[in-house]
Amino acid sequence: MKSTSKGLIITIALATLGFWGCAQNRSGANIAAKLRELESRHAKLEEDYQAVVLGNETFRKRLAAVESQREALAQKVEKLQVVVHERDELKEQVAVRTGERDVLHTQMVQFGKELQNLMGRVEAATHITPRADSTTSVN
Repeated sequence: MKSTSKGLIITIALATLGFWGCAQNRSGANIAAKLRELESRHAKLEEDYQAVVLGNETFRKRLAAVESQREALAQKVEKLQVVVHERDELKEQVAVRTGERDVLHTQMVQFGKELQNLMGRVEAATHITPRADSTTSVN
């Protein structure tokens, strides 16, 4: 019994070592495959990173250009706001002057009517009749 149990223990130990050895061998092949896979993924990620860096630089340049355009447009807007303010003031002045002109025109028309009325009253009061032949009296 002792010899069979020793044989059984040795067989179990050898089988365990065999399985362990086989597992190590396969994992060595798996490690190489995984290493190649990781290297290819690393190379792909490196390419992607370079593309992102290049794109980032391009977008930074475009952002700087857009910022300068925005600043230029902001300055133009400020200038145009001043011009718009001046335009509105001028519109108000034109409206005031037009109103003054219309009032003066109305007063002048009224004054003309009053002068005609006064002329008619003066003629009626003096009974002046216009002569038909004003050239004969000069001789």
